[in-house]
Amino acid sequence: MSLLQKTALKVVIALCVLFISTYCIPILDKQLNNEWALFKRDHRKQYHSIEEENTRQAIWKANLGKIQKHNDEAQSGMHTYTLAMNEFGDMTNEEFTKQMNGLKMSAKTERSLRNTRAVLVQSDIVIPDA
Repeated sequence: MSLLQKTALKVVIALCVLFISTYCIPILDKQLNNEWALFKRDHRKQYHSIEEENTRQAIWKANLGKIQKHNDEAQSGMHTYTLAMNEFGDMTNEEFTKQMNGLKMSAKTERSLRNTRAVLVQSDIVIPDA
């Protein structure tokens, strides 16, 4: 391949990249923005500021990417299950873990536990086999 052909090829590639970035990426962004709006509507999400919404949207996009990657891998047989977006899609793993791993009791359960007493068991008791 001559120098002129290599230069022409580089120009064509640069024009293709310019075309894709100019016309295709905004379409993808618009589609993602529509999906984001549906996510917020379906899960009744409201944020206190535009900064918080931008942060939540970035987390949601990252989680959506992970879901799509996993599902692509599932299609090729790497996994036996697929994933889908849910109401926790705008949370990081750390936020989700913190929220979901805490024990949440109803007020009634808490009151009943306050009225119980601990039972101390001797550790040297031998229980016979049945």
